[in-house]
Amino acid sequence: MAKRRAGIIGIGSIAALSYGEPDDAAPYNHAGGLAASDRVELVAVADLLKDKQERFGAKWGPTFPHVRTYDSGAEMLAAEELDVVAVCVRGPDHYAVMKETLAAAPKAIFLEKPPTCSLAQADELLAEGAAKGIPITVSYSRHWSPKVLRMEQLVKEGLIGEVLTVVGYVGGTVLSFASHVTDLICQFAGYCPTAVFAHGRVPELPAEARPGHGPEPTLDSMQIEFDNGVAGVQIGRLGKGTPSFHCEVFGTEGMARAGIYIETYAQGADGKPIDLSQRGIPPEVSVFTVAYGQIADCLDGGPLPDCTNGNFLTVHEIGFAAVESILTGRRIELPNANRARLIFANG
Repeated sequence: MAKRRAGIIGIGSIAALSYGEPDDAAPYNHAGGLAASDRVELVAVADLLKDKQERFGAKWGPTFPHVRTYDSGAEMLAAEELDVVAVCVRGPDHYAVMKETLAAAPKAIFLEKPPTCSLAQADELLAEGAAKGIPITVSYSRHWSPKVLRMEQLVKEGLIGEVLTVVGYVGGTVLSFASHVTDLICQFAGYCPTAVFAHGRVPELPAEARPGHGPEPTLDSMQIEFDNGVAGVQIGRLGKGTPSFHCEVFGTEGMARAGIYIETYAQGADGKPIDLSQRGIPPEVSVFTVAYGQIADCLDGGPLPDCTNGNFLTVHEIGFAAVESILTGRRIELPNANRARLIFANG
C-alpha cells in the first residue's frame, strides 16, 4: 500500500527543530514521527523564514533527501497534491493558515494546539471541514503515547470497575499547555463535559498580542463535571512538584495511573498492585508516528483519529470555559455562550 503524502506548514520547534533528533528512538516532533512512519511520508515543508528552512535542511536533510521546501504554505499547497497537511505555525496564525489549507482541500489536516484563538473560529473551521469531508485532528500529542492508549483500553474493559473520578496534573497556560491534560482527563472520563469551574491567574497582555485579544490565563486548578457522572479534577500550579502530563483514574474496583513520562500503574480495591506485565503495555514510540498512523487508517476507511473534530472541540470548550471561569469567578456551563472571546493563545 502506497504511503500517504504529507506536508508541513511552519517548521519550528514542534514541527522539526526541537524535542527530538533524527536518531532518537521516539522523537517528539512531527518530522521525527513521520521519519518512523510506514503509513505516511513527508514530501514537502514550508516556512516564511529562510533561517528555519536552512535549519530544517541541516538537521533533517539526510533523513528526507527528497523533501521539497517552499517559502509559504500557499506556495506549497498550490504545487503539491497532499493527503495530509500539518499546520504548525504559531497559535494566533492558525485561523488564517487553516482557511488557506481548507481551501486547498487536502484529505486530512493535523493542526497543532491551541487550535484557535476563539471558539467562533473553531466552529467556522469545523463547519468548513465537515462540508468538504476533511477531518481536522488537533495535536494534543501526549494522548497518543502507546502506554496511555493501552491503559485507556484496559480501563474501558473494566480493569478498575466503573470510572468515578479522573485527576490530571499539569498547569501552565490554559489553552496552549494545560490543554494536554484536559484532553487526558477526557480520554478516561469521556468527551461529555457539562460544566467547568476553574481558578487561575491572568498575566499582562504581551506586547505582540493581536488587537482585540485578551491575555491567556494560567491554570491553578479546575473542576470538570461530566454528563456520565464522572468528576474531573485538573491540578495545575497548586500541584507543583508532581510529575506532569499524567492522570490518576479512580474506579469502583481500584485505581490506575497513566501518563507519557511515568510508568503505568494500577491497583485493585484491596490496595494491592495489579500485575500489568502480562497486559500488553507497549514500548514507547513517537506519539506523532501513532497519530499519523491513525490519520492514514481513517483515510483508508477506518474510524476518525483521536482528538478529531468534536473531540478536540470538547477540549477547546473546556479550555475556554476555564478562561471564562477564571475571569468571572463563576461556574461555566457548556457549551460556552461567549464564543467570540479572543485569547492570544500563542502556544
